[in-house]
Amino acid sequence: MLERTVYSTSARRKIAELLQAERRYLTAAVIHRTLRANDGRLALSTVYRTLEMLTESGVVSSRTDATGEQSFVYCRDGHHHHAICRSCGHVDEVGCAAIDQFKRALFEQQAFELDDHAIEFFGRCERCREAERARS
Repeated sequence: MLERTVYSTSARRKIAELLQAERRYLTAAVIHRTLRANDGRLALSTVYRTLEMLTESGVVSSRTDATGEQSFVYCRDGHHHHAICRSCGHVDEVGCAAIDQFKRALFEQQAFELDDHAIEFFGRCERCREAERARS
């Protein structure tokens, strides 16, 4: 039922498909520019509304960069974190099984009760490391 609600229009479906195919964070402007090339009628406001709805439904995750610009990435089900390649921007989902251990240690050492968290990992993906080795 969620899928029917989330993808009830072709614009919503195309935005979700683009994010799923790209596997990197994209801004609303980049999504709009990319999709508008094939559909000149797509409004930027539609992209923003769709991204808000997809974020609320858990289909995409958003982040704000150092300049304050918000970008979005497609997510599968379940709580996870992101490993982001600094070279190409590729995003992989990372499970968070170690968080329970960290949560216990945080409570035991600082008497701090963790109720939420957000973690991002930055580095270089395998493809970028291999390309760098090939250039050396």
